[in-house]
Amino acid sequence: MIQSRRNALKLLGAGALGAMAPSFGASAQAQNAPIMMDGHVHIINRVYWEGIDAWQEQPGVGSDYARARKAGVNCVIDNIGTYGAWNYNYSPKQALRLIETAHRFAERHSDKMAIALTVADARAIVASGRVAVFLGCESGIDHEGDLAVLGAMHRLGLRTLQFATQSGYNAFADSALSMIQGGQQPEHFKGMTERGFAMVREMNRLGILIDITHGTETVQKQLIEASRAPVVASHEGIRAVAGVGLSDEMLKVLAAKGGLVGIHGAAAVVGPRYRKWMGEKPDNAQHAGRAVNRMVGYMPSVTRTPGDHGEYIAKFDDEFRQRWRELGEWKELPEAEAVVPTADEWAAQVDHVIKTVGADHVAFGLDAVGGRSAVPRDASGYGDLVAALNKVTTPENVRKITGENWLRVLEKAKAV
Repeated sequence: MIQSRRNALKLLGAGALGAMAPSFGASAQAQNAPIMMDGHVHIINRVYWEGIDAWQEQPGVGSDYARARKAGVNCVIDNIGTYGAWNYNYSPKQALRLIETAHRFAERHSDKMAIALTVADARAIVASGRVAVFLGCESGIDHEGDLAVLGAMHRLGLRTLQFATQSGYNAFADSALSMIQGGQQPEHFKGMTERGFAMVREMNRLGILIDITHGTETVQKQLIEASRAPVVASHEGIRAVAGVGLSDEMLKVLAAKGGLVGIHGAAAVVGPRYRKWMGEKPDNAQHAGRAVNRMVGYMPSVTRTPGDHGEYIAKFDDEFRQRWRELGEWKELPEAEAVVPTADEWAAQVDHVIKTVGADHVAFGLDAVGGRSAVPRDASGYGDLVAALNKVTTPENVRKITGENWLRVLEKAKAV
């Protein structure tokens, strides 16, 4: 069984089309194929919780492979999210379920996609006309920071990992969102623990790209300093433009290490007009964040009891699936429609990064999920973002921002 999985990984990573198709390596054609890449999507979460076929176009803001591919996307980092798995023993379980879902889905649609283990794999997969998928994880594969668990996940294809847990502090670092989405103090450790620094060293050794998103600023600075490889903020806004997100100081430190920021797509993160509307009355902000915060901040209504034989996880699945499906049921308030960000407002974030640290340090990281307004309005709108980029920078910079920057940091994730 183990050998079978390893063989499957090799087959998927090499970009082979199957027994009837010719094999190929990283040829000149593969090296030159244009890359359009989003470094933070959540499509596999939808496959798992909604049971969708993501190669069929889906309605709404949440992404799917069908619409993204039609819009030109040919490479992604699909970030599984272990949201709600607060029980430390269940975060690795949930990560495994989602990773297995990703592999099965890729195998079922091997004519259209494949899991990439290396940048060379990704280029070869794209050259074959398919979508290359790197596996990443938001909210943690293991809240205890067990290095053996990290190594096992790497063997299964994990190539990026958000360091801070989404919903609360974990055994190795504080989380900036812990108060909002988990009710915990954001400065419990006042940074990283020794276990966290050990995680950094092991991630560098394995070649897992470190994602600083949702860490406190202290954690983010410590991660950048401690890592021997570039790190990324995979889905963030820019504070100087919209009032939230990375500061210019953090941008400069991140860029000096060779890293990048993936610009978020959520209206509340990148839209100055939308954020002004949110601040006009509490109900506006509450509505804008309700569905996503309820999903990310979900806590099971029961605790696992001694002698449990699956009752806890069954309850977890039923409750969390409903929270996830609420994302698709959320509707924007009619009065807010006029202030949802435009592609040009999104590109203003990119323009600021270019002017502050250069075009090598910014990319797509849209984090498209249901439950909130976003730019683009849905997964068919990547072309609108590209058009907006072409208004603010050069074609060569657009080429970097839309794909090559992500591949560069993934290539350099393994410290030497």
